[in-house]
Amino acid sequence: MTESDSRASARQHTARLLKMLRGHESEPGLSPMNPARPTTIAGSEPDGAARVTPPAPSVGGPVPVKIAEIPALYRPLPPLPTMALDRPAARVPSMAPDRPAPRAPSVPAIQEAPPRQRTASIPTVGESLRHPQGALGRLMARADRLNRLNRIFRAYLPPHLHDHVVLVRLDQDDWTVHADSSSWATRLRYALHNIRETLGQQLGIPLPKPRVRVVPPDFPPRPRRPRLTLTQRNAKLLEVTARNVPDSRLSAALRRLAQHAGASSGAV
Repeated sequence: MTESDSRASARQHTARLLKMLRGHESEPGLSPMNPARPTTIAGSEPDGAARVTPPAPSVGGPVPVKIAEIPALYRPLPPLPTMALDRPAARVPSMAPDRPAPRAPSVPAIQEAPPRQRTASIPTVGESLRHPQGALGRLMARADRLNRLNRIFRAYLPPHLHDHVVLVRLDQDDWTVHADSSSWATRLRYALHNIRETLGQQLGIPLPKPRVRVVPPDFPPRPRRPRLTLTQRNAKLLEVTARNVPDSRLSAALRRLAQHAGASSGAV
């Protein structure tokens, strides 16, 4: 027996043993396979070793054995529909055949807003004050020009005259300056005569003869001091002094002054 025949017989014998263990039997009328008998082949195995030699197969070949089929205990579900991976918005339909698939809510198309027409910008309060119109604009422009001329005028004026002089007008038609007193006005006339030429070169215009006017500053009225009264204590001191003075005329004056002491004074 060749090696391939031995392997085929061993496989058949193993298959029958497995079927017997599972509870299956061969069909009626078929004779079971002959069990294997141990035989010893001289020279092939060591002493005392036995080798199982399967019987020779029958002429007709191995008899196939039928295996009973066990009915399925579950009902297979229908296969899920395939979904394309490139469609993320697609949704798996419901498993119930009588239930329609839900529809995705319709999203209205977003329309672009028409470009906003730019209207004339309304000037702010700051812009209105920086660029006023009408009489207010002319007045503010004149004030700005006078402030600029006043800074230039003070740069050429001696420092001791700064607090006593006010520039009123400075152009090629008129040059008017106010002083707070006659003494400061005299000093101002000498100073203006000295700076007239250089100041005109700085402004780029020929300056006329300056006019100096005395305008006293408006000081607030001084508060009235309370009337002083002579106390009784001071009157007694005057009387004592009048008695000790050798001059009769001074003594009489001190006595008359002591008589003016107020009777209502609370001093002791």
